[in-house]
Amino acid sequence: MKTGTEVEASSTDLASLGLNAYESGVYLALLSRSGQGSTELAERAKVPRQRIYDVLRSLEAKGLCVARDTTPRTFFPTDPTTALPALSAKRAMELERERERTAAVALALAAQLGPLFQSGKGENDPLQYVEALADPARIAAQAIALASAAKHHVHSLIKRPLILSSEQNRRFLQVPLERGVHYRALYEREALDDPELREWMGTLSKKGQRIRVVHTLPVKMQVFDDEVALLSMQDPVGGPPSFTAVALRHRGAVALLNLAFERLWDEGTPYEDL
Repeated sequence: MKTGTEVEASSTDLASLGLNAYESGVYLALLSRSGQGSTELAERAKVPRQRIYDVLRSLEAKGLCVARDTTPRTFFPTDPTTALPALSAKRAMELERERERTAAVALALAAQLGPLFQSGKGENDPLQYVEALADPARIAAQAIALASAAKHHVHSLIKRPLILSSEQNRRFLQVPLERGVHYRALYEREALDDPELREWMGTLSKKGQRIRVVHTLPVKMQVFDDEVALLSMQDPVGGPPSFTAVALRHRGAVALLNLAFERLWDEGTPYEDL
């Protein structure tokens, strides 16, 4: 029999699959004893009687219970070894659709509000072309937005430790290629010993990314067209890696960084020759 702590942990885990507190409680009550009526379930799960039928209908829709038309109606749990993975897959699809919808809304709003921001910028701010980002979520959002907006070319210096998640990196690296943007990337030689980075290099080179390898890179950097650069600098203090990213919108400085990239590129070994 589960202890109170174990039941609480199960309820928390079920919440991550999209169940609310009432649904989690009723499902756990169903699992503990199969074939119960609505009144008994409401009492055991501490769900208000006026809510129990809505909760049971929701569990049926999620594939977590089935009902038999007895008198009174009786409810049975579905096997969690099959029901929960199916619910997880459905939840993942819903979250992905929501992510895509949110990203589309953000891009549309950015296009609408960008001119307003430009018109409202003061003439006396000497650092209006510099934006510092410390939060990983903001760094990821900025990187993906800049990659999505690139029109002509992207130049990248890629080295560990990585800031973005695997999914964020996939989008960051593939979106420009899918739009026909000329993409060159420099990796450190130790990337060849990293299974994840080695897989990226093989996959992305087939998609059109030109890749070269150098012994070492001074900093993480992405340059988008001749307009903006994103520099990611690791905190030198020990402990878990933390980064501050600087978005630089200054054509002269970006031109200088592009020249630095070209110098490193000339020194690199083409991936296909390795």
